Order: sequence, then C-alpha cells, then structure tokens
Amino acid sequence: MIESIESEGHPQWLQSLIQSRRTEKVIAEMDSDHAVDNDLEEKYRPLIRESVLQAGMAPFHFNRGVDAIAEPWRAHVLMRTAARRLAVELRDELGDKTKIPNMLAGCGAVILVTWLPEVSAETTVSGGSLEKQRCRDEEHLAATGAMVQNLLLLLTAHQMGTYWSSGGTLGGATVFERLGIDAGERLIAAVFVEFPEMKEQPALRKPGAQRDNRSDRWIREVRDLPA
Repeated sequence: MIESIESEGHPQWLQSLIQSRRTEKVIAEMDSDHAVDNDLEEKYRPLIRESVLQAGMAPFHFNRGVDAIAEPWRAHVLMRTAARRLAVELRDELGDKTKIPNMLAGCGAVILVTWLPEVSAETTVSGGSLEKQRCRDEEHLAATGAMVQNLLLLLTAHQMGTYWSSGGTLGGATVFERLGIDAGERLIAAVFVEFPEMKEQPALRKPGAQRDNRSDRWIREVRDLPA
C-alpha cells in the first residue's frame, strides 16, 4: 500500500477523498426486499443527477458534435425502481445467468456511462484520415474515463458506495434498445451506487480485487535527456 503523504501542496480533504474511495460489488437476492423504499429513491434522485452533471466537468480534447452536444460521453441513469425492473427482465426474459441481475437488485441506482467513437466497423475512410479519427477516439475514451473517476469521487463524498463494472450484458444491443441508448454508443462503465442507508442491509459484498495491489513503481522521472 502507498502510505498517505502529508504535504501543504496537496489539500488533505482531496487526498483523503481519493484514498477513501472503495470499490465494492453488492450482490442481492433477486426476490428479496433489499435496497430502498421509494422515499429514499426520491431523496437521492436530485443528488445523483447533480453528481453526474458535475462529473461532466472532466476535460475533453475534441468537440464530438453529436446531436449538437460537445461531450464525447453520455450518462443513462436508472434509479432503484427501474434498475430492479431491468434485473427481472434480464433474468426472466433474457435468461441472464451472470451476476448483473443481482447487482441491479442490490443497488440504489446504476449509471451507464457510454462514449461515442468516431471509428466503427462501418467506417470506410482510408489513410491518414482514418488514423486521425482513431487518435481522436483515444482522446474521447480517455476523457470519458476521467468523467467516470470524477463521478466515483463525487458519490464517495456523499458517503455512497460505488462499483465500476464493465457492464457485461448491459452493454449489449438488446439492453441498449430496451433503454433507448443509441446503437453507436459504447459502454465504458456501469456505475452501481449504494445509498448510505443501504450499507447495513444484508447482501454479499465483494471488495475490489486491486485495492491492496498498488505501488509507486510505475512512476518514473526523466531528469537528464541524452546528448
């Protein structure tokens, strides 16, 4: 583990926030009454939306320009009621045997963050133009990752539990169509959110596998350039 660094150059509150963020997968029984009542859903709906909005202050390099929207990402929010309804559909109608339905059943909200690539299987531009678009896609993807990290930190600041999932079946065409997500988008993160009041409820909780697998060996300072 990397020890906490005390420095006047690093505001303690921000450092503490980054270090306090935890990845925790919450898996609930599908038919249990886990999660929250409607009052809590209504209580946290504005805060979830505000957190998503503020997360969107992440930097991005290029104006993506789809539907007159500059950002290269989109956020699709399902609060508890919609998430549980989707969980049942995945299990009963689509035969989803993964943990995704149980994760949907155990969350207070899930935020599907997608990004909008410029290059797809149908892209026919050749030569340097195609390579330029691919480079722009790398920028779009990196920017969307920054937006997701912002979102995780904002939710953590509000004492909410979070889990960044790749999404599995949530990124497929069937779910996209069901939720009205454009087929040209790609899922980068399904952010499962647990409200503070839910943390004491019974459920299987799995911490992130990489929390203790960290070091500073990936940092390299270049001081002297070769002559």
